[in-house]
Amino acid sequence: MTKQESRGWWIVGTLFVSWFLVWGAGPSTTSVFFPAVLKTFGWSRAKLSAGFSVGALSAGIAAPIVGWLLDRVDARKVMTAGVAITVLAYVALSRIQSFGELVALNLALGVGLCACTGIPSSLVLANWFRERRGLAMGLALSGASIGGAIMVVVISYVIGAQGWRFGAIVVALPMLIVVIPLLLTFVRTRPDERATQVIEREAPALTGFEVRQAFSTRSLWLVTLLQFLGSSVWAGIGQHFVAYLIGIGYTPVFSAHMLSIVFLITTVGNLLSGPAADRLGARRALAVTWILGAISMLALVYATHLGALAVHVVLSGMVIGATGVLTPLIVLESMGLKNYGALMGISALFGTLGFAAGPIITGRIFDVTHSYTLALWLFVIACTICVVAALACVPYERAQERLATTTAAA
Repeated sequence: MTKQESRGWWIVGTLFVSWFLVWGAGPSTTSVFFPAVLKTFGWSRAKLSAGFSVGALSAGIAAPIVGWLLDRVDARKVMTAGVAITVLAYVALSRIQSFGELVALNLALGVGLCACTGIPSSLVLANWFRERRGLAMGLALSGASIGGAIMVVVISYVIGAQGWRFGAIVVALPMLIVVIPLLLTFVRTRPDERATQVIEREAPALTGFEVRQAFSTRSLWLVTLLQFLGSSVWAGIGQHFVAYLIGIGYTPVFSAHMLSIVFLITTVGNLLSGPAADRLGARRALAVTWILGAISMLALVYATHLGALAVHVVLSGMVIGATGVLTPLIVLESMGLKNYGALMGISALFGTLGFAAGPIITGRIFDVTHSYTLALWLFVIACTICVVAALACVPYERAQERLATTTAAA
């Protein structure tokens, strides 16, 4: 193993810990906080979902800016700033007394999470790895699923013993004590140390579309559709998952444990999807993933039967893990690496809009119909559309040839 490869795997380990403590302990535990906060303030489910989900709107607005910065500023600086904002937001959330405060702090939280999770992590790993890029991304992102599996149980216990306000503090402190020092020590955007000082000098050596060119390809628009629908599905059911299971007759403790198992199985999706993309290509791997997603949502419709719930838990866990890895890879496969930060930021804007819309629509459907059934059927349809969108994306080399032919003909 070369020195560069060795350092690359240290970065994978650092990002694993970061995803474990930032995403696994943060957004992954929202479903556990949801019933406790609902009980404290007595808001409707749609209103509380909106309060949590505005963070996705701010993340969407921030995503193109974060992507642009990452093409110019070393990733460790961007990620460290993001974690610091996230820590401050969770500490402040532990003190809220009004809905306005909840909204304002979730807006800040969205910006922080955007700056320290998906876009910078995928950019760093894309630069450090070539042959085993999918495996590296799968290992790093598995930190979110393993963290979610463990921290859902931990935070559920903390909330039960000390309340949700103390739970928010427990979420924040490890990010400050562990994650920030690790990011500052190990993470760099590119292997060449000179690139951390003047990143833009190396950009011409990278292959990929210019941002303006990418807008004329169908793949960019299909990826944005995948981001929007995929985020709508998983955020929509994720935030309401515990409440849904309680509503159909399961106990709160059992429901939290089911959510924990989903996150645990997500690790399998993280680890299998990367090598699958390395072998089959991101398009095919993602299409198969969304077929499983449609089946998992259909199973949740009939989750009053324990067998159907088990099918959903297993498949949804694998699909959540796989989409987290495969979505950045399909961006790379379709548009190249040259302006990856900016293009991933643009597509992530639509992902965060879906992340915001999904829970609100789900909550509104429940408030009107007193049931989640309609929302679940909409999720089945969304998963099916994602299958078609993934297969319709065009690999970068083929899209480049088509663009050149079109330009020459014009």
